[in-house]
Amino acid sequence: MDVLSHAWQRMQFRWQHSVFGHRWLTALLASLLVLSGLVMHAWWQQRQLQQALQQPVPKALLSSQLNVAASAPALWQQWPAEEEADRISAEILAQADAMGMLFERAEFQSLPAERSRLQVQRIKLPLKGDYLQVRQFLQTVLQAYPSLALSQFKLQRSDVMQTGIEAYVEFSLYTRKRGQS
Repeated sequence: MDVLSHAWQRMQFRWQHSVFGHRWLTALLASLLVLSGLVMHAWWQQRQLQQALQQPVPKALLSSQLNVAASAPALWQQWPAEEEADRISAEILAQADAMGMLFERAEFQSLPAERSRLQVQRIKLPLKGDYLQVRQFLQTVLQAYPSLALSQFKLQRSDVMQTGIEAYVEFSLYTRKRGQS
């Protein structure tokens, strides 16, 4: 037993006088080891990603992408024609009115989309109502018209105690240009 105790004491003495006996140095070495491991892991992941990017794309994936691209014109052709833009804009205003929201003016601006078969009609609409009315209005018109996008939306409430809010809504209605099918 005395031999084991003596060996244990010698081991403790050597440990205390070795590099590992200094706590700050031990912490530094451990941090360096962890950091080196992280750098090696990042390098390995980058190498694997580069190898994967150099592999040819499987034909099954290419054919599925071509099928999606081929169906895109069919979806585009379902969008309303440019002649329907005024009718749709009037329906949007009627929907806001039917939901009890107040608006004094609405601005409309029709622009061709560059290098495209599309026409864009901007609809700028300042509204007054409560939060739930505005939310329901947006949900209703965006679901009703798939080619309608919410371009800008701002809310303002002048007093915390009021339920009414002022909202500024700008839509972009995308339609097919005249003569495009």
